[in-house]
Amino acid sequence: MRKHRKWMGFAKRDEGFTLLEILAAITIVSVVSLAMMAFFVNALSSAKGNQNKTVVVNLARNALYYIEKQDFDTLKAYFMSTSKVISPEGCSRTHEDSDSVICTGDGSTALADLFNRSDFLLEVLTPNVNGRDYVLTVEFEENYFTAKDKPLEGYLLPVKIIAQTKGTEGNNRDRTEVEGYVSDEKIRKPIEG
Repeated sequence: MRKHRKWMGFAKRDEGFTLLEILAAITIVSVVSLAMMAFFVNALSSAKGNQNKTVVVNLARNALYYIEKQDFDTLKAYFMSTSKVISPEGCSRTHEDSDSVICTGDGSTALADLFNRSDFLLEVLTPNVNGRDYVLTVEFEENYFTAKDKPLEGYLLPVKIIAQTKGTEGNNRDRTEVEGYVSDEKIRKPIEG
């Protein structure tokens, strides 16, 4: 037989929690856990998106740095005669271990010549980082200079690098633009005299 002690008119049992109390506690803990899981899933998604954006920005900056070091006259001739865009779309190496690049489409001959003159330009514009493919495009900004800045036009080529994850066109989270200039070698030389 069980002994019941009376405390303020209620029978006190020393048997532990009831089933109803345990179910209520489990329900409360589950609701709190699910709310916390939603927070952590959102934080993980945001962190992953920021990591991808950082990779794209760094690739664009790297490509801009590479383009800025290319021959001014070669790039100017390409932009003025052929196209305002350098895009790796439709271009590939003839063989995996080959240095020769072939391109298909409009202006493909001039584009292939540009890729063949510049070491690693195709690789810079089509990098693979952490198993993801990226596509970078170089655009010449034609009407960039104001009337006041027109004298600079002969010495600077304003370019914009557009970098994005391959296959995510229209997704601004995995896309970035970086602007810069390709400067003529004439203004890089020290003035003698």
